[in-house]
Amino acid sequence: MTTPEPDPPVSEEARDEFRATMSRLASGVCVVAVRERHQDLAMTATSLVSVSLDPPTVLFTVHSDARLREAVEPGSRWAVSILGSGALAAADWLATPGRPAFDQLATVAHHRGDLSGAAILDDASAWLECETQWIRPAATHDVVVGRVLASARVPGSGGAVLHFHGRMTTIP
Repeated sequence: MTTPEPDPPVSEEARDEFRATMSRLASGVCVVAVRERHQDLAMTATSLVSVSLDPPTVLFTVHSDARLREAVEPGSRWAVSILGSGALAAADWLATPGRPAFDQLATVAHHRGDLSGAAILDDASAWLECETQWIRPAATHDVVVGRVLASARVPGSGGAVLHFHGRMTTIP
């Protein structure tokens, strides 16, 4: 078996063009959260993908050196809050680089998932609780695949937070 050649370096211009190109793809915004050793870790994600209905499976990507990445090893449980239009401030906060590692959710209204113990944002329009099945590296990020243990929609909630043109915005 041969070792694959390393990828050639990507120029800054190519990265900028790729970022600008992908900014044209509107993405739903969610928050992925995990409770590890009595501490909440959470991040804003635009990469949640439904993989399968049987069994229900989703995936998201996380930067390989993120603290949350360390906490979602196979077998661990986590929650996804699919954000309603009232959650823009929380999405912005949890996407802020360099935010404190402790008490990330101190100012974000949430409750605990019954199966994961992870935070589910009160401004979510729907949520999932999942268990990590496997993780694979993908350049600077890791792909995390999880089996859905429970899911629900929040009655009466509406709208969404979207990521488009490099910014988060809401739709009613």
